[in-house]
Amino acid sequence: MKSTPKALTANKGKITGSQQRSQLRIKKILESAQHILINEGFHSLSLRKIAQHMGISNGNVTYYFPNKKVLLRALIEDMLSRYDAEYEHEAATFPNDPLRRINAYFKYLIKDAQNADSRNFFYQLWGLSTHDPIATELREEVYRHFFNQLMTQLQVVRPELNSRELKNKTFLLMSMIEGINVILGSGENFVGQFVRVDTYLEKQIMMLVIN
Repeated sequence: MKSTPKALTANKGKITGSQQRSQLRIKKILESAQHILINEGFHSLSLRKIAQHMGISNGNVTYYFPNKKVLLRALIEDMLSRYDAEYEHEAATFPNDPLRRINAYFKYLIKDAQNADSRNFFYQLWGLSTHDPIATELREEVYRHFFNQLMTQLQVVRPELNSRELKNKTFLLMSMIEGINVILGSGENFVGQFVRVDTYLEKQIMMLVIN
């Protein structure tokens, strides 16, 4: 799913000062795009709107992202890279303890589900995917990415599971995380009545992992 902006594809060797500036500009563009997406919705997201939000020319945005399709792919790729970084962090923290590693990973996912900006980002993508084929493709790629990442961890913890059992258990675990993302967005009036639901959810998930 790589959509590396063209300004960074020319030189695969040492990063030059110009490329560093390009990387910073790309980072700022993606941050601005995410801000607009989360706070105003996908219908408000445009290359021109990003340029206005950043106080730069429209050409400075289209140089890196010629169209909305490329921008959306880059947003998803950037989001996945942050989740991958946390995955690698947990792997490094518990290199010899796969059970603690997967537990820490689920803790991170549950905490992330409590972040309104994170939830809203996915809400916008999921909503768009109901009628936009590019968003549908990206949504499926996101699911495949998390499914494979989770199944890899689960396979180490539960090596006795056959292929069908492993896939089914991974699907159930992933569904629990996806479900909490949806439920937590229902508002404080509903969610506020539940005390320490994150801790309870973590325990239930780990019971499913080991049983």
